[in-house]
Amino acid sequence: MADLVFQVPARTTFGLDAVNRVGVVTAPHASRAVLVTETVPNGAESLQRVQDLLSKKGIDCIIFDELLSGATDRTACEVLSLARASQAHAIIGMGGMNVLTIARCAAAALDQGIEIAELFETGTPTRQRTHRRAHPSAYIEIPTAVRNHFMFRDFCVLTDSRSNRARMAHTGSGVLKAVLLDPRLSMTLSHKSTAAALLDVLLAAVEGYLSTRSNFLSDTFMQQSVRTLVDAFRATVTDSSDIRVRTLAYESAFLCALGVSASSQGPGAALTYAISAQCGVPKAWIAAVLLPHILEFQLSARPERIGELAVALGEDVDAMSAADDAARAPAAVRQMLGRLKLSTRLRELDLKLDDMVEAAEAASEFEMVRYSPVPLSSQELYDLVKLAF
Repeated sequence: MADLVFQVPARTTFGLDAVNRVGVVTAPHASRAVLVTETVPNGAESLQRVQDLLSKKGIDCIIFDELLSGATDRTACEVLSLARASQAHAIIGMGGMNVLTIARCAAAALDQGIEIAELFETGTPTRQRTHRRAHPSAYIEIPTAVRNHFMFRDFCVLTDSRSNRARMAHTGSGVLKAVLLDPRLSMTLSHKSTAAALLDVLLAAVEGYLSTRSNFLSDTFMQQSVRTLVDAFRATVTDSSDIRVRTLAYESAFLCALGVSASSQGPGAALTYAISAQCGVPKAWIAAVLLPHILEFQLSARPERIGELAVALGEDVDAMSAADDAARAPAAVRQMLGRLKLSTRLRELDLKLDDMVEAAEAASEFEMVRYSPVPLSSQELYDLVKLAF
C-alpha cells in the first residue's frame, strides 16, 4: 500500500447555524471581502444574514452573484478582477459546487498573484507574478447544496471557456481558511435537487471506496458516508424538508469529502464533470444516472468490495457468493432512483449521444481515471456512456 498522506487544511465548523461564525472566521484575514453567491428562490434571507454578520465585525462585503451557467474560468476571472479592484483580502463562496469552485479559484489566484489560466498549469507558473501582495488572501467556504467533493483537496474542476472543457485547476491548500457546514442553508433546495445531490455524494463515495488509492482511513469514511446517506435517503422519501434529513445529508457529504481527500474519485466523476461542462447539464443529475452503470462496469474487478457497499446500502447479502452480493449494489441504487423519481437514462436529460465522444475524450484526460480498478480508455468511457443512454 502506498503511504497515506492526510491533511485537513482548514478549520471546519459543522452544525445548525454554523454560518453565524462567518464574521468571526473572516475578521482575522480581511476587513473587505467579496461574497460569491447565486440567486436562488427564498435565498435572500440567508444572504442578508451573512452580510449583517460580516458588517458586525467591521467587514465591508461586495456581492458577486452574476453566475450565468456552470463554473467557468471567465466568471472566475471576473471575481478575481473585482477582488483586486476593491482591494479585498478575502473571498467567501456561499452556494453550490459551481459557486464554490469559482470562489476558490479566484481566491487562489488572488493569493498567489497569478491569473486564473495559470491554475490549469501543473507546475509553478513561469510568468511574472505582477499582482503578488504582501498580505495573504483567504478563502472561506459555505456550501449550501449539501456537498463539495473538493473541499479538502488542493485542486478542483473548472471549465475552460475557450475549449468548453472541464479541466483540473490547481488551487493549493493554503488559501482555504475555514469551512462552515450549516444544514439550514440547504432548505432552499427542492426535493429533487436534494435527492440528486445525495446520489452525487454516493457516486463519489463509491468510487473513492473502489479506487486503487483507497486505504484504511478512506474506507472508514466512505463506508460511514454510505450508511449515513442511506438514512438520509429513507428520510428524504418521506419528507425532504425535515431539517434532520438535511443534517444527515450534510454529514454524509462531509464524511465523503474527508474520504476523497485520502483517496480519489474515478471515471464516473470524470464523466460527470466533462459532460456537464460540455452540455450544461447539472453534474448531480448525470451522476445519478451513471452510478449503477459504474458499479456494474466494475463488478468483475472488485466484487468483494462492491458486495461490502451493498451491505452499507442496506442490502441483505447473507449466504450469497461474492458475485451475487456485488450485483445487489447496482440494484439497490436503481431502487433509489425509482423511489426518488429521478432520471435513469442520459437521453432523458436532453443529451445527444453524438456529443459524448468528445466528452469521453475530455474525461479520459483526468488523473482520477487512472485510479479506477478497471483501466478505461476514452473509447471504453464512451462505451460506458452508451450503456447509460
